[in-house]
Amino acid sequence: MFSAINWHDQYTLTKERIIYTQEQHHVPGVHALARHTMKDSIPSLKWYYHENSFEFTISTKGTFSFSTRTSSYRFSGGDVFIAFPNEIHGTNDIPVSVGEIYWFQLDISNPKEFLFMNENTAKHMIERLRALPHHVVQADAEEMRPLIQQAFYLAQRNDEPEFIASYLQLFLHLLIHSANNEKFALSPDIGRTLNYILDNITEELPLEELAALASLSCSQYKQKFKKQLGISPRHFINQQKIEYAKLLLLEGMSVTDIAMLLGFTTSSYFSTVFKKYTLYTPTEHLEKENL
Repeated sequence: MFSAINWHDQYTLTKERIIYTQEQHHVPGVHALARHTMKDSIPSLKWYYHENSFEFTISTKGTFSFSTRTSSYRFSGGDVFIAFPNEIHGTNDIPVSVGEIYWFQLDISNPKEFLFMNENTAKHMIERLRALPHHVVQADAEEMRPLIQQAFYLAQRNDEPEFIASYLQLFLHLLIHSANNEKFALSPDIGRTLNYILDNITEELPLEELAALASLSCSQYKQKFKKQLGISPRHFINQQKIEYAKLLLLEGMSVTDIAMLLGFTTSSYFSTVFKKYTLYTPTEHLEKENL
């Protein structure tokens, strides 16, 4: 049985996490406009929902896992995760990984107070949002990312709320268009290196080798990889190594043997990287899994 709370973000201002509520940005219908930068993993999000409100979360750096009551979703590289009004969601005991996300919560209960739109236009927008076919939308990151970042920047500057709303309106229009006309796919060269990484995860996987496989220079490869996945090649490789390490731990392999197998110089360094991506040391993770 799911126990969830009706969550309301509160004004927050720290180096890693900034949340502006309506008291700061003054945009009608927007409960929160926020950014969180994770340099290390943080604890998992509990089950929660937003009464009469959508929540739109875009990954600008990294890969994230969110869940609803029935399914789990991974999103990265400019993808948008959508939690529908009153829908229970969280991270299902999975720590939130290294990266950066922006999000905003949009109340649909009163079309007269909705991003400065007139009532009929707001009703039409709400209908189209309710009809979105997926929880994760793969949009053009180069189009979507600057819109949410600019809205957030304007809120930081305490700029005119009409300007903030205009960027959020455009974000939603592009989201709806992308959801109904999805054409995004990994380019063949990046896709080829992804398959190679996954097939050779125990190897060292130097950047030069991957760039050559993609017929790109190292700088071109890093830029193209990050543009499409929202994460650097090295971060992606480390994430995959840690996921494989979890399986090996459950199979009974020692921490030292796993570290050597996956190409880490010492078991101590392996444990440091493991904790960075999971919030736990290998031993702590194994104890948690065996509870």
